[in-house]
Amino acid sequence: MEKARQRFPDAVFATSLIEPGMRATAYRRWLRPFASIEPRNDKPLDASVITYRLGQMTVAQSASGVAHYVRDEHIIDNGRFNDCLFLRLLVQGKVCGRFGADDVEINPGDIYLTDLAQPSELWVLEDCKHINVMLPRSEVDDMTVHGRVLHAEWLPCRMLREHLLNFIEILRHCNADNVVEMIKATMELLRFCLRTDRRGREGSSFDDARERLVQYIDQHLTERSLGAAQLQKTFGISRAQLYRQFAELGGIKHYIRNKRLQAVLHELCDERYRSITDIIERYGFSNERQFQRAFRARFGMTASQVRAGWKSRTLGERYDDSIDE
Repeated sequence: MEKARQRFPDAVFATSLIEPGMRATAYRRWLRPFASIEPRNDKPLDASVITYRLGQMTVAQSASGVAHYVRDEHIIDNGRFNDCLFLRLLVQGKVCGRFGADDVEINPGDIYLTDLAQPSELWVLEDCKHINVMLPRSEVDDMTVHGRVLHAEWLPCRMLREHLLNFIEILRHCNADNVVEMIKATMELLRFCLRTDRRGREGSSFDDARERLVQYIDQHLTERSLGAAQLQKTFGISRAQLYRQFAELGGIKHYIRNKRLQAVLHELCDERYRSITDIIERYGFSNERQFQRAFRARFGMTASQVRAGWKSRTLGERYDDSIDE
């Protein structure tokens, strides 16, 4: 069996490793190519960044205390990232932003985008954590992205959010081929979100109906009977209506299977004393060989490799501990 190799970050910054009086100065130097920063209170600034460079895409986990970030014309004129797009998933905390003339409020679970060729400001109102992706602006063609916010409750945003959380969780154990596929999936999901969001709220009733279906699926993932027939009976919809709701997501069967695979992934990480067999049976996988094939295709590694590579801890705890690794 192929052993997953450890992938180490390309860069790590943590104010916890710096004397309190020097933290703000050190962080300003680290961020100089991107933004200027001012703390918003008298406490020593706490911040950290863990960065993985993956060819043209850079993925990072970051944390910040209360602060004000500014990317102005001077930084843009002297910067080297002006042809890039910055995508950020707010995992924890509360943030407000200004993109041109537009002010936006960003809440946990939201994904927001910044064109690094344009000015922006960000106010971190309470301690926050992000997953960040920087990629070439050309990857999203001529779509308007600066200041776009994909809200947490919107189904396409939920899909991209879950993908990014899973990407970060398994990144350190992905080989080069897996990384290429994960980058490709990230771009496909992002383009799908931007195209769908551009259509506005014309299909809001369609989205609301699908949102109710998704919530039901999330609540009943461990039921073996969960499937098209159960959803039709519960919601009083036809088979054709149900399949239209999930056609662009690969179909209802495909969607439920992926949700169950994601649930298995999280339990493998969070319930290390529970056997793998018990976990996969809990989510309705009766054929272990088929499960292993589907799991590896989805995440690029086996369930055993996930269990061997991760301790039982929350996303935030995994993040905090990784600074010292």
